[in-house]
Amino acid sequence: MELDAVLIEQSIAKQYGVLPAAQGDLPYQDWEKLVSGLMDDTPLGRVVYARSETDQNALKGFTPWQKQIRADWARFKASKVTGEQNERSITALQNALKSMFGKR
Repeated sequence: MELDAVLIEQSIAKQYGVLPAAQGDLPYQDWEKLVSGLMDDTPLGRVVYARSETDQNALKGFTPWQKQIRADWARFKASKVTGEQNERSITALQNALKSMFGKR
């Protein structure tokens, strides 16, 4: 959420007309409702679309900005992988290779 704080503020301002300076005065429950109702045509909506698209044909038509958003998101997700998760992935890969090549 920290990564997208500014996008969330901008999106609430665009969709609901609530300026970022006034957003801090909103009770949390109201703020949460506003965020959960954000549409695709907001700054956050466009970024979420670029991050989550999986259709290869759509990806081929992405703009340089959309490609950069995807690359930044991939780097962010990769930075969150823990050492333990990495070890489990390596062990799983090693086991798969062993079984593929008959070594147990």
